[in-house]
Amino acid sequence: MRVLLTFFTLTILLPSPTRVWAGSNPPRIVDVHGSIRGNEARVRFTLQNAFPPEMVEALKSGIEITFKTTVKVERVYGVWFNQTVGEVLYSRSVRFDALSRVYRLHRDDGDEILPDVHAALDRMTRFEVDVPLSGEIERGKPYRARVRARLDKVGLSEPLRSIVFFSSLWDVETGWARGNLANP
Repeated sequence: MRVLLTFFTLTILLPSPTRVWAGSNPPRIVDVHGSIRGNEARVRFTLQNAFPPEMVEALKSGIEITFKTTVKVERVYGVWFNQTVGEVLYSRSVRFDALSRVYRLHRDDGDEILPDVHAALDRMTRFEVDVPLSGEIERGKPYRARVRARLDKVGLSEPLRSIVFFSSLWDVETGWARGNLANP
C-alpha cells in the first residue's frame, strides 16, 4: 500500500515528462565492445541516463524496475546485408527490500544483494553479456554487436501499469547502439 501511495504521489507531483528529458540527456547505450572466442561473443556496454531522479525515488520506495536488453551479433559484409549470427534477450531487475534494507538485483545469470542505491544503479547500467553464435565464425573477419534496452512495464504490478501507460517518464527506451567485436 505504501508503494502505491508513493507512486501515486510521485506521478501527480512530477513535472511533465518532456521537461524531465529535455533538461537532461535521453537514455542511451555507450561503449559497446567485446570479443569473440570460439562460438561465443562476450559483449560489454553501459546504459546511460536511464534513471532520472524520479525513477530513483520510486526505486527507493520499493518499486521493482526491470530493463530488457536485446543484444545482436552480426557478421559485417559491407554497408548492407549483414548477417545476424547470434541474438540474446537479457533481463535485469532491481528492487528495494524494506525488511532487510538491501537492494535485490535479479539477472538472467544469477541474483545479487547490494548494500545501497548507488551499487544497485551501477549494476543495472553496466553489462557484460555472453551471446552464443551459430554457424561458422570466420577468423579475422569483421563482426559487430548491436544493442538496445527498454524499461519493461509488463513486470510492474497492475495498478502501476495503468498509471505508467499515461506517464512517458517511464518510457525509457534506447536506440540501437553499435560496436565492433575483436575477432582474432
